[in-house]
Amino acid sequence: MSMDAVDIPGSGQLLGRRILAGANALAWRFGAIVIPLVLWEVASRLGWINTFLFPPPSHIFATLWTQSGPQGNPPWAIPMHVARSLMRLLSGLALAVIVGTALGVAIGMTRWARAIFAPLISALMPVPTLAWTPVLLLVIGIDDRTTILVVFLAAVFEVIYTIVAGIEMMNVKLFWVAQSMGATRLQIFIRVIIPGIFPYLITGMRLGTGYAWRALIAVEMLAASSFGLGFMIYDASEYMSMDVIYGGVLLIAVLGYLIENILIGRLEAATIEKWGVQSER
Repeated sequence: MSMDAVDIPGSGQLLGRRILAGANALAWRFGAIVIPLVLWEVASRLGWINTFLFPPPSHIFATLWTQSGPQGNPPWAIPMHVARSLMRLLSGLALAVIVGTALGVAIGMTRWARAIFAPLISALMPVPTLAWTPVLLLVIGIDDRTTILVVFLAAVFEVIYTIVAGIEMMNVKLFWVAQSMGATRLQIFIRVIIPGIFPYLITGMRLGTGYAWRALIAVEMLAASSFGLGFMIYDASEYMSMDVIYGGVLLIAVLGYLIENILIGRLEAATIEKWGVQSER
């Protein structure tokens, strides 16, 4: 008899339970979001709440739809705000990954770098990211470079610390084996250190992205000359456009979730699944 024809007892029930559990979890997640929106809509329609301060969700979504097209003010406003914020975020994160990886490797691998940079980083890390904004505004001005540097400062410390932790947790036997086989320092760095710290780098990117996204929105309210989700909310507050403000908050929440948990979260899971994280020392 073919193995394909064998019916494993209880396999159908187990699959059904898994599907049912997944459906229940999905229903709870959507319900936790949809039910408050429905109650908000009903309360607005019945006049139970101030519709100027709390416009109905249907009106908020309609405003987002209008502002996303050629009838927006300016035309295609939402895509332009989102694109500008993402450009600043990705630019700052790329800079944080490059600088953070270099410093993290140097601190983790050399005594002189640890002696020089570790105390400095420990002193600067507790400083809130937005505390640097007035200094950057005076030095650089209202410019994309200011927002990009704030994103960089918000993310770089997480990258550095996770890289250092990754190096410290690597199995020293890997270095011994590579050295015994005649590997040079450059070969050890490329073939041993980089694959070993990569899962930690992804974790640092995920942590840093959450901090950087929140810092970006805040600094866009202060240092963005035009466009960006933070700028959109601040500009709408000047005209008391509550539907635009709530729409901006909704976009920030959705994009932040997608970036941190879906994009980088999936990358982190795939990286750890492939390479793993070595804790043996």
